[in-house]
Amino acid sequence: MTRLVKLRTAHGTRTVETAVSPLATDSAAVDLARRREEIPPREFRTGEVVA
Repeated sequence: MTRLVKLRTAHGTRTVETAVSPLATDSAAVDLARRREEIPPREFRTGEVVA
């Protein structure tokens, strides 16, 4: 399953597609997207699944 995730960082906003398990929560999808985009926790502000 693919989710569209919007990540807000100290440097702007990124929207990325992330493949996750159908059982993954939105929080898990955001965290996985952040890690795959290699955004350090200190630069990460918020994230949300948009689709």
